[in-house]
Amino acid sequence: MLRTPEDLLPDDAPGDIRRFAGYWIAKAAGRQMPIFADIDAVEIPWALSRVYVVRVLDGGRDFVYRLAGEAINLRYQGAIAGKRVGDLLEASAAAEVFARWRRVVESPAAYYVVGEHPTTSGLRIRGLRIAMPLGPEGGPVDHIIGMTVFESRPAAGSAVISGAETHDIRWADLSAAG
Repeated sequence: MLRTPEDLLPDDAPGDIRRFAGYWIAKAAGRQMPIFADIDAVEIPWALSRVYVVRVLDGGRDFVYRLAGEAINLRYQGAIAGKRVGDLLEASAAAEVFARWRRVVESPAAYYVVGEHPTTSGLRIRGLRIAMPLGPEGGPVDHIIGMTVFESRPAAGSAVISGAETHDIRWADLSAAG
């Protein structure tokens, strides 16, 4: 169970991600995870532009973005609500995200990742992300909520990184036994 942000996040995690993890923990209120209806946008105005919610389809066989904040939409050059991850990322990067999201659903678990990946538009996105499950007590996970803090892209002339790169990933098992 995730009891404090420190159970998942490294010391150098961005303050807003730490605050968002604390919000999720408070909304879980001792349960394995909060439900989608527990999340109230009015309570997290400081995070909204960087928050996304993904609907879990068919037990985790697919995922579709339910909503995404403006900072996220800007990185993908348009609204991503209603799109699947495969619509936005190159195949190898999409497969990596799918694998993470499936673990969130199946375990359930939460994760923090520092990574970079190419989009289908040709842009590279580098971000620090947290993803946590939403669903009824005892499951199943029906949504994933996350927040991304974007880092500056490398300066002109820097080496181009091809494909997806994960620089750090941390997991917290949220199963009853975990």
